[in-house]
Amino acid sequence: MNVAKPLKLYTLEEFEQMTKEEHITYELIDGLVMMSPRPAAKHQLVSGNLYAELRAVLRKNNCNVIQEFDLMLEHQIFVPDLMITCGDKFEGNRYEKVPQIVIEIADISTASRDCIVKRNKYEQLGIQEYWIVSPEEECIDVLCFTDSSHTNYCVKDNPLLTSCTLPELTVDLTGIFE
Repeated sequence: MNVAKPLKLYTLEEFEQMTKEEHITYELIDGLVMMSPRPAAKHQLVSGNLYAELRAVLRKNNCNVIQEFDLMLEHQIFVPDLMITCGDKFEGNRYEKVPQIVIEIADISTASRDCIVKRNKYEQLGIQEYWIVSPEEECIDVLCFTDSSHTNYCVKDNPLLTSCTLPELTVDLTGIFE
């Protein structure tokens, strides 16, 4: 009879001491080390387009848009594709406050983690708004945790995304998925 071996849970200190490969993204969520390969070209293009659009809109509002930067909350390490913070400066190697918006670009290798694990953790940790970007569908799901709303924005049907947390933030999706 086969018996499943219990998963090793890591502390933040053990995680920080691990040897990490350069081409892998490492996250620590609920004591589990989660690894992902660096994103493919389409993922990077969508991320870059979204970053440029967000930065152009938010620059005048004292908000920062940061790509693939360590986010440490409650001894857990996340590496969101993008995050938006307002009124704070980024210093050091990690951001240790709750950002206003976290954005993940889902692909086959990360979809369940982005849509289930991270969605639940981000809500528990007090993040106000979470975007899940689907390059294949050319859609962005916006989950507003402050009022439990969920809106799906797609290039074909509903291309003008408006943030529930930052109402001045409106994004036209037609240029994001080029």
